[in-house]
Amino acid sequence: MMTLLSWLPSEYMVLGIALIGLGLIVGLIRLRRAAALLGFIVLLLLTGPFLDLLLGVLFDRAPWWLLLLLGVFIVFSLLGGVSRFLIGRRATAHMVGSLAADAVRFVFRMIFGLIALPFRLAFGRR
Repeated sequence: MMTLLSWLPSEYMVLGIALIGLGLIVGLIRLRRAAALLGFIVLLLLTGPFLDLLLGVLFDRAPWWLLLLLGVFIVFSLLGGVSRFLIGRRATAHMVGSLAADAVRFVFRMIFGLIALPFRLAFGRR
């Protein structure tokens, strides 16, 4: 819920407050959770202009390769979130572990392939 609220523009925070109140009335959320969400909305409204300024300076001054790395990290985070939503937390952890093992195996094969390349060129395969 906090992730959805963080993506909500400042102009529509009133809608978020109304939905929290409706959820509290209907009984979907408890009073403690509603208070935490309202506090998060207040925090977002207070820090929003400062974060916009900070991110604007960051994107103006950062080198292109760092922004590219940040973009790749964001894409992987979004893919992880979508897979957690679709197949669950434990299945996603298993999937990520399997993909990481494949990546490590690929790196080792490439390193040993590069080490073996001069010998293959010199002696050739028969």
